[in-house]
Amino acid sequence: LEEFDLILKDIESADYQAMGFKGVRASVEFIRTAERERAKLTRKIDPKLLTLYERIMKRYGGRVVVQVVREFCGGCYVKLPSELAVRCRTEVVSCPNCGRFLYHVK
Repeated sequence: LEEFDLILKDIESADYQAMGFKGVRASVEFIRTAERERAKLTRKIDPKLLTLYERIMKRYGGRVVVQVVREFCGGCYVKLPSELAVRCRTEVVSCPNCGRFLYHVK
């Protein structure tokens, strides 16, 4: 879901349009396809999590799901409680500072 949002954001950016993609039919079709795929994904997500996701996306305009690195949030770089850093391996957990969803790679 996050990747679709970032792709759509990039396509709408002034830089992308300045590269000559503005008004190109293929770009429009790509956007429509990405929006359809995003809609399919959102139907599979718990509405409460989706609402939280949308709120975080609006607030930060970028990454909503970030990696925990050495017990630090990959979004705001705040040191996380050890217990929280461990919990994000098995459940949906948010950073207590920025609210972004956390994941941990073993």
